[in-house]
Amino acid sequence: MRMSYVLLAVVAIGCGGGGGDGGPTTPNPTPNPGGGGATASATVTITSSDDGYGYTTFAFSPTTVTITKGGTVTWNNTAGAAHNVTFMTAGSPSNVGNFSSGSSSRTFNTAGAYQYHCTNHPGMEGTVNVQ
Repeated sequence: MRMSYVLLAVVAIGCGGGGGDGGPTTPNPTPNPGGGGATASATVTITSSDDGYGYTTFAFSPTTVTITKGGTVTWNNTAGAAHNVTFMTAGSPSNVGNFSSGSSSRTFNTAGAYQYHCTNHPGMEGTVNVQ
């Protein structure tokens, strides 16, 4: 009988989790090209992938870029489907209309965070941070 109490205590301690507060872990942010600071230009690739259920998903990669004031972002469509870049932030450059291949660029002359999305594909979003 005494042995079962010891075993129960060992099992309870073994399931404790190995320290920490048990809260969710935060992944490390992806560093920006050029050592983590703002760059004069950035490229965002429009990608496609299979979600494992027979559907194609699209994304901006990376979803966030940081450039210097006066810098340029180029969106490169490698997905083979029509996409656009529609800004949601006041003072943004003009939107990029639908394009199925190739690339399109915009220059950002004012510091700030510029959010955008593709109106053709819900959930396809990104941000340009201008320093």
